[in-house]
Amino acid sequence: MELFVQYTAWQNYAAFQFANAEVDEAKAEASVRFAEATGMVKAFGPATKVTEIRAEIAVDPEIVRVKDEAFKAYAQRKLTKVIHDNCERCVFVVSRELSRRIGAAGSERRNNRWTP
Repeated sequence: MELFVQYTAWQNYAAFQFANAEVDEAKAEASVRFAEATGMVKAFGPATKVTEIRAEIAVDPEIVRVKDEAFKAYAQRKLTKVIHDNCERCVFVVSRELSRRIGAAGSERRNNRWTP
């Protein structure tokens, strides 16, 4: 049972880290959208095309930096999800084993009660 409690605690910790990673990823994506919108407003002029503006923005060092941060946040979320899922599987394995042993112990106790 102690092993089950430990795995459950690790699963709770991994779930918390996973939620933090999702929030960080959302913030990073919002930063990318904000930086791109800001770049569009700054670069827009009467004779410019949207395609040209987007091309200029794509190579802007600030845009490249925030996109890199967004990718790192995405990668962190994916890796944290793997850890969370692994903890969850371990909890289920231990839970099934506990259920199996508790179920077997009940029938053994009933049998031992009636045998001299």
